[in-house]
Amino acid sequence: MAAGSSNYNRGEMNVKAQSGTFGGFMGMTKYGGALVALIVLMPTLVFAVGVSWFNALVISVVVGFLIGLALKFKAMWYVILVGLAFFVGIISFLLSLFGG
Repeated sequence: MAAGSSNYNRGEMNVKAQSGTFGGFMGMTKYGGALVALIVLMPTLVFAVGVSWFNALVISVVVGFLIGLALKFKAMWYVILVGLAFFVGIISFLLSLFGG
């Protein structure tokens, strides 16, 4: 076979690009999974459990902070979490005003 003349030396390949890609993929998986969990949590609390919109929002934000602490997320996670909570709070308030 090809065992005779090979220039391959085990463990000497530069894998910096591959490790960077893998690190980015794992980071996006962590942040994306946490965000999906929070997106599913709030409507579940509202529609399945019967919690009010505001209480479900507060619970979701607290769970988001706990997820961020447990997974050691960067400060941008908390900024995005508070921004999304503010946005969802305004939308929920407007829906409750016009929806009755």
